[in-house]
Amino acid sequence: MLPVLGNDVVDLKQASIDSNWQRKGYLRKIYTVQEQELILDAEQPATMLWLLWTMKEASYKVINRLTGVRNYSPLSYVCRNLVIRDTDVSGMVTAGNYSLYIKAEITEEWIHSVAVWKKELLDNLKIHYLSNSSYYPDDFNLSCAGYRLTKDNTGLPQITNLHTSMTSEASVSHHGRYAAILYPKSL
Repeated sequence: MLPVLGNDVVDLKQASIDSNWQRKGYLRKIYTVQEQELILDAEQPATMLWLLWTMKEASYKVINRLTGVRNYSPLSYVCRNLVIRDTDVSGMVTAGNYSLYIKAEITEEWIHSVAVWKKELLDNLKIHYLSNSSYYPDDFNLSCAGYRLTKDNTGLPQITNLHTSMTSEASVSHHGRYAAILYPKSL
């Protein structure tokens, strides 16, 4: 089976402009009671909110790949076991019968989360960051000689190693000023 992976990036500056997450009822539509407590008790509530959001979004991409079902219900993705060390985060997201492993990075500018269905896959990933534009696939292909980012016959991102002709899934996320392309190192 192919390595199943997902990622999500949030531009914190753009999120602060676009979202009024403090409005009445917003948190309870997306976050469990325990997640709401994490957000409201955090030193930087907005950062915690977007961390949990990226974890849920990255996990959704994995579940979509595993099941082929495109039905995102944020409350059914539950963030658990968060360990935060400076800018690095690890944890899990459960969704139905699935338990996914998370690795995230928090900077002053953005938050990026990666989700995989097998923990050992976390050590076998490449992340390529780009400026977000409508030309990010071309920008990636130009800046990563030897790789080609395309879409498979279902419209999901895939990457091909031009030297070995091996193809694998990729995960693409973009928001605000940032784009992140995730793919297996072993490709």
